[in-house]
Amino acid sequence: MFLLLGLSLVLAPGRYSAAESEELIDLYPYDQEACLLATSECTETKVGDSFFDAIYNGYRYNLTRGSVRFTKDFEDDNNDGVYSALEITAMSYSAFASFIINDREEAYVLSSQNNRADLTAGVSHLIYSYFDENGKLYLFEDAVHTYLIVNEGTAETPDFRLATTAEEVTYNAAETKPENMKLSNIRILMDSEAARGYVIEELKFASFTKLGVDTSVELDPEKWSDIIDGNPTNVTIPAGHSVFSFGARDRGGNIKPLGLIKSMPQSMVSDNTLPLELIYDVQPAIFEGITTLDDDASTPGTNIVVDYNASFDLPTSVTASWIKMNDEDGLFINETEKLDYSVEIAQDGVVLETIDFTYDAVEDKYIASAPVTKVDSSVFGAAYTATFKVTNPENQETTYTADIVVGVMPPKFVGVQDRFSDEGVYVDLLEGITADNGYGLDITNTINISTPRGFNFYSPKAGTYTINLDFTYHVNIPGTPDKLAQVIFGGNAYNITKTNEKLASVANDISMFTDVTNLKTSTFGWSSAGVLIEVGGDGKVIRTIDRRTWDLEDENGKNTPANAQNMFDAWLSGITLQEGGFVAIIGVNKTAEYNAAKTLVFGDTVTRTEFEAGIPDFDIDIVKSASYVLTIDDLTPPTLVAVDNKYTVVEGSYASVNDAILANVVAIDNFDSRNDIALFVTNNDGMSLSTPGTYNVVVTGEDSAGNSATVSFQVTVVAKEITEGKVDEKVEDAMDDLKDYVGDNTLTEQQIKDLIEAQEDAVGTSLVVTIVVSLVSAGLAFGAAFFVLKKRP
Repeated sequence: MFLLLGLSLVLAPGRYSAAESEELIDLYPYDQEACLLATSECTETKVGDSFFDAIYNGYRYNLTRGSVRFTKDFEDDNNDGVYSALEITAMSYSAFASFIINDREEAYVLSSQNNRADLTAGVSHLIYSYFDENGKLYLFEDAVHTYLIVNEGTAETPDFRLATTAEEVTYNAAETKPENMKLSNIRILMDSEAARGYVIEELKFASFTKLGVDTSVELDPEKWSDIIDGNPTNVTIPAGHSVFSFGARDRGGNIKPLGLIKSMPQSMVSDNTLPLELIYDVQPAIFEGITTLDDDASTPGTNIVVDYNASFDLPTSVTASWIKMNDEDGLFINETEKLDYSVEIAQDGVVLETIDFTYDAVEDKYIASAPVTKVDSSVFGAAYTATFKVTNPENQETTYTADIVVGVMPPKFVGVQDRFSDEGVYVDLLEGITADNGYGLDITNTINISTPRGFNFYSPKAGTYTINLDFTYHVNIPGTPDKLAQVIFGGNAYNITKTNEKLASVANDISMFTDVTNLKTSTFGWSSAGVLIEVGGDGKVIRTIDRRTWDLEDENGKNTPANAQNMFDAWLSGITLQEGGFVAIIGVNKTAEYNAAKTLVFGDTVTRTEFEAGIPDFDIDIVKSASYVLTIDDLTPPTLVAVDNKYTVVEGSYASVNDAILANVVAIDNFDSRNDIALFVTNNDGMSLSTPGTYNVVVTGEDSAGNSATVSFQVTVVAKEITEGKVDEKVEDAMDDLKDYVGDNTLTEQQIKDLIEAQEDAVGTSLVVTIVVSLVSAGLAFGAAFFVLKKRP
C-alpha cells in the first residue's frame, strides 16, 4: 500500500479475493459488471473500466472509464487562478460517479457557471463528498435527497444535528411531526471548533446555495453559505484532497449506490469509519503500432508480407507502454511510460533470433539491438512468426504474435457473402463481388463460377445452392542478371572474362588473378601480350608491365629495361601477392582497355569486384477460392388436388371429421416434399360422421416458405350398409357371449316363443335379428333363448 498525497492508494495486480469481495457491496454501472467490463452480456451501454475502485463504508464503487481525473492534467489557460469546465479533463460517462484527485501541492478551485453541471459534462452531479489526504470524509453535500435533522437552536439561529436512529423511528411514526425536526437537503462539514464536531446547513433543492438565499438579490457569493468559504457553487479541492461526486444513474434506477450515498453523513461523524481507499488494478503494458504492419487485412491477425528476394527488417515505430500511477515518493503521476521490449523471430516453433528494442527517452525513439537476419526472403512462401514481448515493472508480461510470410501481397476476393433471391428471377452470381491482386489491380474478370448441377441462374428454382468461386493469379517476379566481376581504374569498370585460369594467350581477355599459381604457368609472348597490373592489398598500383612494349611502371617511374625478358621472367616466377592484392591482365586486343591500362602509374587506384550470380525470374500461380450460399426463396404455393370430387364417406369409417376430409386431398409442391406440406381443414361445413348428408368443405395447404393454397369439394356422409351376412357374423359373435348366461334360466321356453312370434308379426324382419334385438333391448336372461334359436327350423 502506498500512502499518497490525496488519499490511500493500493496498487493491485488483480481484483480482490472471493472472501474480500463477499464483505463488500459492489456498485457497478447499471448494476451490471458486464457493462463495466464492456462484454456482450451488458444490456445497457458498455461503459468500460477505469481500473480504479473506491472503497468506503462497506461499499466498493467500480469507477467507469474516464471518471477518474487528476488535477495535474488541468490547465489554467487564462491564468485566472481557477479552472473552468473548458480547462479540466472531460468525463466519458457523466451519468455515473466522478473522482477528482488533487495530486498537486496547491488548492484547485473548479469554477462553475451552471450549478456545477458544466464540471461533469453537462449532467448535474448533485451529491458531492470531499476526502482529506488521509481518506477521511470531511464535507458532504446532497442537494437532491433529504436527511432528518434536529434543530437544537432557534428558528432564527438554527443549530442542526443529524437525527439518531431512534429519533428517525419516532419521527416516521408521528402523525404530527416534531417542530424541531425536518427532512432537508444538507451540507455537512466536520468542524473541530463546533461542540459536536460538525455543522450542518440546509440547501435549496438541486442547488449548492443555502436555503433561503435569493442569489438574484444577494450578489455576494460569500454569503451563499454559512459554513464554507468562497462561492459554494464552485468546487474547492485542497492540496492532497479528493472529490467523489455522484451522477443521475447513481440515484435512480439502481438503488445500490444510493445506499452508499445515504450512509455518508452518519459515517463521516462516526469514529469507527475507516478511511476511503482507492484501489488501482495495475494493467499490463500495451503495444501500439503492430497492427499498422498488417499487409493483409482480409486475413485475421497481423500478417507481414516480405517481398520475395527483398531485404527485410523490423521497424522501430512500434511502442510498448504502461500507465505508471505513482512516482518514487508515492505521489500520483498517472503517466504513460514507454518500456523496452523484445521480438522473437521463429520458424516452426523454433526461435531463430531475438531482437531487443531499447527506448531512448532523450531522443524519444527505439533502438534495435540488431537487424533481422533469419528471415530468408529468397524462399517464396517461407513462414515465420514475430512475437513481441514486454514486461511492466509489476512483472506482468504482454505478448503479441504477428505472422511473417515471404512472397507477395495475396490476391483476394472482396464482397463474398451469403445471398438471397426470388425464384424465377435472374441472378447475377457476381453481384457485389470483386477480386484484386493484392495491390489494387482489379482482376474480377478472371473469376470462375461453379454452380450445382441443374442450377439455372436465368430462372432459378427455390432452394439453397453453394456457389463456388475461384481465380488463378499468375505472379512473375523478375530476376536479376549476373553481376560480372570487374576491374575498375581510370573511372571506368571493365568486365573480367577470366579468373585464375592458366592462359595459352592473354591477348583477347581481361584476366584476374587472386592466386598466382596459374599465372606463373600461363603463356606470354608477342602474340600473347597485354598490360599486367600488380595491385597491393591497399588497392594501389605496385607496378605495370606491358608485355608488348616491355615498358615498366613502378615506384621509380617508367622505364624499358635492357634485360626486359629476364626481368619479366624473374618477376613472374618470384611474385607473391599482398593480402587482398591481385594481378590484372588487360589483353592487347582489348584496344580501348589496353590503352587505358598503359596510362596507369605507381600508386594509382585499381579495384575489383567479385562475380555475383543473378537471380532467375520467379513464376507462380496463386489459386484463391471462396464460396457463398445462395438461397432462392420459394414464392410458389403448393398445388392441392381433390382425389374424388364426389367424395363419399361411410359413417364411422374415420376417427375424426378432419381425417375423413384430408384423406381426399393430395398436395404437390415445387420445393417441399409432400410430408413437409402442412394440410389443415379451414371449413368443414359442420360435417359430422354420424349425420348422413352432403357437406361443402375447404382444405388449405402451406409449404415451408409460407405459401398457401386451398381446394374445395363436397363430402357426402352415408349410413353404414347392414347385410344379413354382416348380421349373422354379429350374431355368431353374440352367441359366444350368450353362452355365459344360459345357466340363469329366467325365461321359459314358451315365453321366448311368444316373443319371437310377436316380433315377426310386428316387424316381419329376420327372426335372428328380431330375437337378438329384443333380448338385448329387454335385458332378459338368455339361457332359454339360446336353445330356442338353435332348435328352431
